[in-house]
Amino acid sequence: MEAGFKCERCGAPLEVSPETIVAICPYCGFPNHISGSLKTENIYIVPTLDKNAIAKAFWDRVERDFDLKRMKERIEIVDIEGHYAPYWVGSVHVAGEVEYMVREEECHTDSEGETHCHTVERHYHDYVDEVLNLIGSARRQVKSFGVDDIIHHYSKVRPNEKRLLDLDEGQWGKVKLEILNTEMDETQAKIMMREDAIDIIRSRYSSKADRIDRFDVTADEPQGVALVLLPMWTVYYKVENSIFHTVFAGWDGRDVAATEPMPIWRRAQYMAGVVLGPIIGAAGAAYGAVNGSLLVSLLAVILGGGMSGYFGAMVLEGQRLERSGSFLAALRR
Repeated sequence: MEAGFKCERCGAPLEVSPETIVAICPYCGFPNHISGSLKTENIYIVPTLDKNAIAKAFWDRVERDFDLKRMKERIEIVDIEGHYAPYWVGSVHVAGEVEYMVREEECHTDSEGETHCHTVERHYHDYVDEVLNLIGSARRQVKSFGVDDIIHHYSKVRPNEKRLLDLDEGQWGKVKLEILNTEMDETQAKIMMREDAIDIIRSRYSSKADRIDRFDVTADEPQGVALVLLPMWTVYYKVENSIFHTVFAGWDGRDVAATEPMPIWRRAQYMAGVVLGPIIGAAGAAYGAVNGSLLVSLLAVILGGGMSGYFGAMVLEGQRLERSGSFLAALRR
């Protein structure tokens, strides 16, 4: 951390790294510009629940969960941590044309009632003209568990925000959470937004086309760009000798991602899946061979192998992973 930086409002020392663009004072909450371009009036904060409310949300989740409820007496909360993370939000208008090809199966029935199918190439020409609402982290290291889930939940509910400068000292005192420093300024964010808006459209067509013959889509200058501070809480809890954690959105206490212990009976279910996979594959392959259908045999083997591999991975993992559902992610209206 670089030393010597002090808050412009209260004079408190600031923790600043070489990449810090904005440092939020941990004492008075004032956003201090270290470098880069950023308008202070465009920084917003989403109010958070307090630590006790998050603890209650955790125990409520335990009561709702079929497995956790049955081991409630063995669950012990080890720690509850919360922080505010900075995200850039904005909208980008994209427009242009896309030509692509899709291979489709075409069938027809002849005069004798027999159906014949063959593959044809169909060509399409689409016009793109839409506005994408985007959100992305303002930090360069954002690989921690639950970050993408917080973004996804925010994009669905769009909680109320307040300008950071509108918080008085009393309101700031209620926050009492660490605010992670911003490491990407508005200029950098806009560049990434334009690039990712194009990538979102390209990915959309890549997923449904067998070949893209022409991609001519451009992105305008991002509009309504603002820095939003989102609260994220993590509850660490212990079951016997293992530690697990659940991530909550601070504004409504919604659990968005979790790792959970796997009870013995659940492990037995997964083991049954491991055994059942090869049986399904073998039975399907035999049925296909008897009826002269290579496709049925192949699909059965793939299904059985995939099923066995999936449940085998779950057994080895020893815990359940649950979730609520590039730089920037599109927000769905």
